[in-house]
Amino acid sequence: MARPQLEPVELDYEGAPRHEKLLENLSTVVAAGDFLWSAADEGRTVECSKRDGGRYRFHRQVELDNVFPDLPGSPKDEADIESIDIAGGRLWICSSHCRVRRKAKREGEVDPGFQLRPSQCLFGSVELSNHGGALAETGQTLPFIGAGSLRSVLAGDEYLAPFLPLPSKENGLDIEGMVVVDDRVLFGLRGPLVDSFAVVVEVLAADGLRLNNRAYHLHFLDLGGLGIRDLAHFEGDLLVLAGPVGRDQGPYRIYRWLRVRTVEVQSLDEPILADWTTGAEKPEGMCCVKREGASGILIVYDSPDGGRTVGNVYTADWYRLSA
Repeated sequence: MARPQLEPVELDYEGAPRHEKLLENLSTVVAAGDFLWSAADEGRTVECSKRDGGRYRFHRQVELDNVFPDLPGSPKDEADIESIDIAGGRLWICSSHCRVRRKAKREGEVDPGFQLRPSQCLFGSVELSNHGGALAETGQTLPFIGAGSLRSVLAGDEYLAPFLPLPSKENGLDIEGMVVVDDRVLFGLRGPLVDSFAVVVEVLAADGLRLNNRAYHLHFLDLGGLGIRDLAHFEGDLLVLAGPVGRDQGPYRIYRWLRVRTVEVQSLDEPILADWTTGAEKPEGMCCVKREGASGILIVYDSPDGGRTVGNVYTADWYRLSA
């Protein structure tokens, strides 16, 4: 398949502190009316932009340490935010929850050690205000580690438990997509692949953020050996952004998924978008955005090329889904 036909959308971060770092590491976006929330995976903030004609302009930045005072680590420790969603009048935020291999001291070598950073184990939500353009002062989170944490919920699963000790790029646990549907939270896993199938964990959320570890379901999706890089809502269904588990350049695909509760593997044969086959840029986050009455997908990239970032402006892509 050919590369999809994409339309540029400018995200202007003028006035955002440390905007250079943001533009290099955008990992997730979600729209709320005229507002667009985004996050970079190498920081501890979320940013809100406001629609201005055909572009979005920076509106405000929120420090996650202020919203979640118990967030572990110092401001220098990244929260590794991989997915955000808006549901029930709240902004939901999810980190990767992954172990990472330590960076080798010398190029060409592999460090034998890896670690779990509690700052990368955030799953929380905070109330939206100002028509979706601001956040309440403080939010709620699950415990970051230990009893009641998201990793503890998954540690009891016979399919996933063997992979939790592994680093993310080595088929270990790595959450990169998250959506909230009514009283359910769905976590899309970049890894592990189980028997080469991608996994979505659907968990019942009771009393706000408390997850019921006895009321969850695993969805196995046949994505041709790819993992899940993001999830998004679309007209009552879900969109699945699929990509490699490791450092491969591609392919990347977006599928429409009609969520069915079944123990069987679901095959998603019809990608909405054509493949991104190769290239340094990696589609990393997406959400549905309407432009001039038409529905479409807004897409941001990890490791954007030089032409995508100019000064304080990041050029995202928009793919039209309906007239």
